[in-house]
Amino acid sequence: MELVLSARVWDGLLQHLFANLTASSIREDEQMAFILASHSITGPMVKLVGRELVVAGPDDLSYQSAGGIGPTGGFVAAMLTRCRQEGWSLIEVHSHPFDRSNRTTFSGIDWGNDRVKMPQLAAMLPAPFHHATMVVGRRSLDAHYYERRSGDILPVERITLVGATDGAEHPLRYLDITSRRQEAPAEADGRRSRQVPLVGRRGQAAFPKATVGVVGLGGLGSFAAWELAYLGIGRLVLIDADEVAETNLNRLLGAGPQDIGRPKVEVLAEQIERVAPDVDVVAIAEDILSPAALDRAKSADVLLGCVDNHGARLTLNHLAIRYLVPLLDAGTGARMGADGRPAQVGGQVQLVVPGRGCLECRGFIDPNRAAFDLASPEVQQYERDLGYGTEEIAPSVIFLNGVVASMQVAEVARLLAGPRSGQGRQVSLIMYDALAQKSITAGTSTGADCPTCGPSGVVGVGDLAPLHRATASGRSGVPSRFEAVGASGAGTDPD
Repeated sequence: MELVLSARVWDGLLQHLFANLTASSIREDEQMAFILASHSITGPMVKLVGRELVVAGPDDLSYQSAGGIGPTGGFVAAMLTRCRQEGWSLIEVHSHPFDRSNRTTFSGIDWGNDRVKMPQLAAMLPAPFHHATMVVGRRSLDAHYYERRSGDILPVERITLVGATDGAEHPLRYLDITSRRQEAPAEADGRRSRQVPLVGRRGQAAFPKATVGVVGLGGLGSFAAWELAYLGIGRLVLIDADEVAETNLNRLLGAGPQDIGRPKVEVLAEQIERVAPDVDVVAIAEDILSPAALDRAKSADVLLGCVDNHGARLTLNHLAIRYLVPLLDAGTGARMGADGRPAQVGGQVQLVVPGRGCLECRGFIDPNRAAFDLASPEVQQYERDLGYGTEEIAPSVIFLNGVVASMQVAEVARLLAGPRSGQGRQVSLIMYDALAQKSITAGTSTGADCPTCGPSGVVGVGDLAPLHRATASGRSGVPSRFEAVGASGAGTDPD
């Protein structure tokens, strides 16, 4: 099991657990809180995705001291009622403020309590309810969960923090867990040893353990997939329903005339397996809203959006925010002047995580075009008959794809290498001007009224509000932007 928390939830938790303590505190009472979590289940892998922090105030505690803490029955009952009625799982957290070591772990009393209450809660609340507990000291923490099938209490495998509450925080962090033995970074093999000075030992050690999903295997996605394989990413999930066409051959890496009509993912998978046999490649020749593609995408450590329409981009935006999976979206474009010469040529790479804003509140998604892209074929044809969705195919060239895809992969390396890698600060938006031959960066923040990543949005709702295909609505049958990505259920905006 993995726990995935937004930076906002984590920072709020630490503020509650330790806000009133100083280095010279005489009385160090324990504190506690609950995190209501959704789940993300892919095969045997379970992630609990933190959605809401509920702190225990003085009236919620039956006792509190430097050596123990206990919630009132009413406080616990309120949490369990919400879990039963709303479908949440539960992460229970308490502090050991007296522990300043690097090996904070559960006390004998903690273990005794968990051995009693964890089986009881599993009997009271049916699957997919999960229960995990966490103890947090000043410098370290430990976490375990109840495995319903075996009846065992097992260590949590990983705790991931996604997002930022200020611009200085690294947007993807992994917390050390006392009960999980931390392995020293292994030496890079000879093949990749020359990149270690640039990405760092920690970064190089992280690459083989990572799963990166690449959605869209055209000019951008094929470049990105190749570069990730050469970088040494452990698992690549390639998602694209399209087949190779003759017009792709000016920019689709690894594809030749003999591949016309074959699935793009199949062609790329063969080529990557040839040049990087140590990389596990999962090829899914379906669109991103298919069950198989969604299942794999939501379980990735990082997602790369290399798509060419607003509907797919909207889907990936929601996937990233709902499941707390960092998204690096990239796009290229060219605008021709009246004289027939290029007037604007360039592209952008942007990071989507909670606290930094999303593609919707930044204005990079047209909701009407997204609704058209996600509509049924019958509705799309109806709209085309009325003159909508008949824009000319945009020009595309390999060197522009190569520059922007390389920028995108560089940001993947920066994300996975971590905050102490020497890679520099992770910015949210990089814009490339090909005609001026320069790039600029910009900071971003969450839109206060954004219905996706804002305070009332869908951050961390996970499988409780799963993505699904659009259903026809309204006279034209074109879905709204929320219906298009299945924003139903927990944490959604009713409008």
